[in-house]
Amino acid sequence: GETALVLNYETEISIENLEELKKEAEEVWTIFRYDVEKAKTTLGVIRASHYEGTGIYREGKGYGFVFKKDKDGNWHREEK
Repeated sequence: GETALVLNYETEISIENLEELKKEAEEVWTIFRYDVEKAKTTLGVIRASHYEGTGIYREGKGYGFVFKKDKDGNWHREEK
């Protein structure tokens, strides 16, 4: 169906700390929203990745947030 603009970024926040991760995603959204609107789409996806370890091998986890524009033009983060 719909087209979305996706932003991938690396975070220092553990994926298990979902409340802090949500706060960070909301902060990122305040800037990324302008790119989504410029792309003329009604969906924006922010994908946070967190890595543990150092060197060549690092174990990572990710979490995604979807922001959707409603029929009134307001943006909302979709909840699972």
